[in-house]
Amino acid sequence: MKSKLMRLLLVVLLIGTVSLLSGCGKSEPEQAVVNVVEEQAPAEETFELHGDYAIDISNLGMALTFYLRIEEDNSFQLSANRAFSDNRGSGTIGELDGTYMMIYSDSTPEKSKTATFERIGPNLIFRSTLPYGSANIMFEKEDDENPEIIYHLVADKYVYEEYYDTYLGFETVDGVDYEYVLTLGAGAKYSFVSSQDGAETAAYREKGSFTVKNDTLLITPEDEEELTGSITAERALELAVKPGAGSERRTVLFRVATTAQHAGSWYGAREDGTTAHLALDYFGGYRFSVNGQSESYVETGSFGVNGGTLSFTKDGEATAITGVKTGYVLEASFNGVDWVCYDGAILGEFGGGTMVNEAYLATLQMNADGSYSLMIMDQESESELVNESGLFTIAAGPMVYMITLNSDDESVRVGEIWPTGFNMTFDIAGTNYSFLLTK
Repeated sequence: MKSKLMRLLLVVLLIGTVSLLSGCGKSEPEQAVVNVVEEQAPAEETFELHGDYAIDISNLGMALTFYLRIEEDNSFQLSANRAFSDNRGSGTIGELDGTYMMIYSDSTPEKSKTATFERIGPNLIFRSTLPYGSANIMFEKEDDENPEIIYHLVADKYVYEEYYDTYLGFETVDGVDYEYVLTLGAGAKYSFVSSQDGAETAAYREKGSFTVKNDTLLITPEDEEELTGSITAERALELAVKPGAGSERRTVLFRVATTAQHAGSWYGAREDGTTAHLALDYFGGYRFSVNGQSESYVETGSFGVNGGTLSFTKDGEATAITGVKTGYVLEASFNGVDWVCYDGAILGEFGGGTMVNEAYLATLQMNADGSYSLMIMDQESESELVNESGLFTIAAGPMVYMITLNSDDESVRVGEIWPTGFNMTFDIAGTNYSFLLTK
């Protein structure tokens, strides 16, 4: 990290150009802070500064990814989408001795609006807060449970983008069937998960960086040496991976998972207790099952996706039925019966405390029939503050999907669906408290 003196010098040199680069607009107020963990850079290679970058802050629980575009003339724009149809900040970038400064177009000599970053491989690591719209994204934070872990705000560049995908591999080791999921993504970063057949938890996880050179895929696991793999003419990958943490690496063939972004489990239920389970796999296959006192049904087949519309073709039949998937809700008709199913990620029991120093603990039970129950306790007095039930609804919000709890007594509570759970605001005795609820 550069010295404070060098950073001050950079500011003095670059801020003098603000009046040439920007108008005299008023800078927007600062708001909430979040950031992401700094990850290992790929093997040494020369990368251009210009290009598109993804800034993903979901690792800290905020379900938000936004984008940065740097042009060849060193102008930049931030946007909520990669089409860059909206402007959340723009300006020009200057550089001094390896430290870069983003000077926003609405920066003024009286009130500067800037951000600084350094380059690590193809990616950018920020060394100051990053103005984004009306928010100021902090660049550094200690992990709440482990202060030795420091999270950093990183912009991951789109390099080797033609290889970005989810790949699946299968192997039997000592009589045990393993499923391997390999994901290549922005920033030349990869993640790998090994799972035993039928197990709910992963047997092994790994992440690191990758490089592509001709038909060779090089991966560098965190804290390990670089490994060499290959890319076949059909765009399959051959890589040496581990089934478990203590296992030796074995060469496995990985193929593109054609429906990876839709894979998962969906659940529905009716008032009479009949339940439904829809499993979508990585290669366009599905299994739908119904269990109830008066009904039991199973079908398998293939599915396709066109936008938010899914088509299901039952094995042995030529005619497909259609369904609609909107965020965490999937609606379709199977065996002549209409079903509303919910993503398994938002079902079950979630719990957590307030984000302030109050001894309040909330427990939220989400059910496959669209119902919920909520209890909030004061742990110090062991008293019950809220005990309610009702129905929930889900709708798209400006940045994330929103959940609304409509209680039987007509009270309404609204929150956001994050990758880690729910960010909810509850009114307790006339005061609003924020809770982060996780499984």
